[in-house]
Parts: sequence; C-alpha cells; structure tokens
Amino acid sequence: MRHHGKNGKVMLGTTPTVVGSISHWTLNAATDKSDVTAFGDTNKQYVQGLKDVKGTIAGWYDDVDHSWFDAADGGVPVTLQLIPDSTQATKMWSGLAYVDASVDCPANGPITISGDWVAAGPWTHTTT
Repeated sequence: MRHHGKNGKVMLGTTPTVVGSISHWTLNAATDKSDVTAFGDTNKQYVQGLKDVKGTIAGWYDDVDHSWFDAADGGVPVTLQLIPDSTQATKMWSGLAYVDASVDCPANGPITISGDWVAAGPWTHTTT
C-alpha cells in the first residue's frame, strides 16, 4: 500500500516524544562497496560492506520545542525514531543517533530548522 507523507513523524529521546513542527525527514542506508575487479573479468565486480545509516530532518522553528537542539547540544547519542505514517506507528526505522542542528532565519520568510543525523549504534526497520 502506498502512503502520503502527511502523517510522518519524528520521535526523539530516552522515552521518545514527538519533535514538533518537523515537515521533512530522510534516511539513507547506502552500503559500502569495494572494487574487487581482477584481471580477466568482463566487467567491474564489487563486494558489499556495512550500511552507512544517516539522514536529515527539516521543519519550522518552534519556540516551545527545543528537543532537536537539546539533542544536538548534548553531545551523546539519542534514540531516534522515524515514522513514515503515524497511523501505523509501529512501522518505523529506529536506533541511536548523533544529531546536528541548524536554523535559517531569512528576512523575507519563515524561520526554518534542519539537521543531519548519523547512526551511533545498530538501526532496525520495524515492519509490523
């Protein structure tokens, strides 16, 4: 079944709570690949290594919810849950992450926040 992103959610913390005013998140789980091409091969060949789990978040500045910035300032891994459809909240990607945070404050538009995150431990994809 296909889904619209309108019900996406980001949760953060030891007891995960919703990060407010987030409008976009990404997860990239690309794997390392090493070239093992040998003499006589008819094309390049590779072996696969580990996933490099990381991504981004983006949204609107909310002067009440500082959780993303608190996590970035903490300097320790935090539990991060990325939920594509909150109507099926048990289906998610989750794990420990280090997070970074940014603010963009233009003179002619809304204040936005963004950030990058990288895995700080094993990540899981729950599908049930």
